[in-house]
Amino acid sequence: MAKSAVAMAICGAFAASALAASTDDWKGRVIYQLLTDRFARTDGSTSPCNDISQYCGGTYAGATKKLDYVAELGCDAVWISPIPRQIDSPESFHGYWASTLTLSGDGGLNRHFGPAADLKGFVDGMHGKGMFAMLDVVGNHMGGTISDIGGFFPFNSSLHYHDCSHCPADCNIDFNANNQQEVELCRLSGLPDLNQSVPFVAQYLQQWVAAQVRGYGFDGLRVDTVPEVDMPFWRSFQSAAGVYAVGEVFNGNIGYVAPYQGGALPGLLSYPLFFTMRAVFAQQQSMNQLQSTLKAYEAFEDVDALGTFLDNHDNPRFLYVRNDQVAYKAALTFMIMTRGIPIVYYGSEQGFDGGPDPHCREPLWTSGYDTTTPLFTHIKTVIAARQQNQVWTQPQVQRYSDDTFYAFSRGQVLVATTNVGSNGAQQVRSITYGAGTTWPVGCVLSNVFYPTADRVKVAAGGFDVYLDQGESKIYVPLSGC
Repeated sequence: MAKSAVAMAICGAFAASALAASTDDWKGRVIYQLLTDRFARTDGSTSPCNDISQYCGGTYAGATKKLDYVAELGCDAVWISPIPRQIDSPESFHGYWASTLTLSGDGGLNRHFGPAADLKGFVDGMHGKGMFAMLDVVGNHMGGTISDIGGFFPFNSSLHYHDCSHCPADCNIDFNANNQQEVELCRLSGLPDLNQSVPFVAQYLQQWVAAQVRGYGFDGLRVDTVPEVDMPFWRSFQSAAGVYAVGEVFNGNIGYVAPYQGGALPGLLSYPLFFTMRAVFAQQQSMNQLQSTLKAYEAFEDVDALGTFLDNHDNPRFLYVRNDQVAYKAALTFMIMTRGIPIVYYGSEQGFDGGPDPHCREPLWTSGYDTTTPLFTHIKTVIAARQQNQVWTQPQVQRYSDDTFYAFSRGQVLVATTNVGSNGAQQVRSITYGAGTTWPVGCVLSNVFYPTADRVKVAAGGFDVYLDQGESKIYVPLSGC
C-alpha cells in the first residue's frame, strides 16, 4: 500500500473517532476487565472447561447477554480481549498471538469469539447501557515464530520484523540484562518482533487501530507490551486511534515506568502501585509503603489517568497469595478509592483464587454469575461510594499511616483500611486535622457498609476510627457537613 493511501486512511479514521471519549471522560469510569473466552458462552452453558490452557468457549454473543451482570456490579466500562485472527493454536485463547490484521470483515477476527456482527453488537450493547468499550491491542509482535510469518497478513516478510543483530543468541529479550535496546529490538519469548521503523509496518498498524476504533465504536484502548517499542511510535499509534489509551509497562520501578506516560501514551497500568498493594495487603508488609509509593507518584504526568488494579490475567490472584477475603476487601477498598481509574478483574467479585497463568484465567460461568456473594456486594458498595461522591474530582490527602493502618480523604470522604485481616486485633486511630478544614464540627459521617449503625459526629479537631477484625470503612458526609 502506498504511503499516501495509508496516511489518508489514517486521517479519515481519526476524523471519524475525534468525538470519542477523552482521557478526562475515562477518569470517572470503573473498568471491568474480562477475557472474552472466559466470560460467557453463547448458549449460556456453565459446565467447567476441560483444559483452561486452551479455548473454553466464551463469545461476544454470550458476553452481550451478561452485560447486566457487569452493570449490577457498578462498572461502567469493559475491557475485552484482543480481537484479531490468531495463529492456529488452541492456546491462543487470550488473543495476543495474531496472524492476521485486516481492516474489517470476519476474516481478520478470532473466529472462536464470533463474527464482526456479534462484536459490533457487543460494543453497541455496552453503549446502550452507558458503558465505555475498551479494546486490548498489540502493536509489538505477531504470534507463532519467525518461521510462520509467510502465512501472515499483512506482515508476511522478514523485512517487516527486527533481525537478531542486537540480541542474545536465542534472539529473545533477557529482561535481567536491563538493556532497553534489547527490549525494543529483540523477541518476547520467541514471538516475531515487528519493526516499526519500517514505514509500511508503522503506517499499517496505525491504519488498523484507527479502523477498529471507527468500525466497532471502541472508546479506549489497552495497549500491550509498551516498553518493547519506542515511544514515538506509540504517540502516533494513539493519535491515529483518537481515543484514550492505557499502556502496559510491566515494571515496578517508578523511574522506569513514569516517562511512558505522555512520552508514549496518556495512561499506563499502575504497576508500581500494584506491587505495593500486593506487598501491603497480601504479604502484610508495612502500610507505610503506601505513603512512600504515593509520594513517589509525583513523577507521573497525570496520576488520575493511570489504570489502578489489584488483579489481572498475568499475575496470580490476590486470594491465591493470601486466602483471606477480609484482607482482600480492604485492598479492593483502597484500590477503587485511591487516585487512578479502577480496573476490576473478572472473577474478583466471585472470590476466584487462581494461581499463575493460566490458572488466573478461570471461566466465570462456573460461578453462576452470583450477585449476592460477599465480595460482589463489597465491590458494588465501594464503586457506588466512588461514583456518588465523584472522588476523582477531589484531591487525595493522607490522614494517617503506620504499619497496620492507612487512611486518606477525597474531599469529605474518608477511607480507612488495615492489613491485619480477619483474625487481626481491633485498630483504633484518631483522625486529626486543622480547625475549619474538610469536616466542620458537628458534621455527621456515615459508613457506607453500615450506613445507619456506624456514624461519627465530628468534634473539634478530629474523630476516632475503629476497625474491627480487619474491616475497612468509607465514611461519607450525611448531615451538617
